[in-house]
Amino acid sequence: MAKENIETKALEYCMDMLGGKWKPIILYHVSKGTNRFNKLFNEIEGINRQMLSKQLKSLERSGILDRTLYGEIPPRVEYTLTPLGKSLLPVVQAMTKWGQKQTKEKVEVVEVPQNQQLPLF
Repeated sequence: MAKENIETKALEYCMDMLGGKWKPIILYHVSKGTNRFNKLFNEIEGINRQMLSKQLKSLERSGILDRTLYGEIPPRVEYTLTPLGKSLLPVVQAMTKWGQKQTKEKVEVVEVPQNQQLPLF
């Protein structure tokens, strides 16, 4: 049996909070300000309504998002980051920067003209 590792447990906890494809993307968009469901749905490419609803509920249950329901006709619901959600933003920003760097490097390699040689490592 493997020895319990405190660092691994901490990483597992973080992944439980942020894991999956959609949660970091949702946090990125909500961090830009208060968001309503349709605004998020229109901004997040590739997500369907059912998945967005499921992920928002999960983030709310985890204490990362606040959901405010306004008693209007039609009803209005807004999502905002809680203090716990705001504490995750540096993680999401680091992931974003890392992804931008990796994507840029891959694009640069793809854009090299065919008659130009790539440097050997």
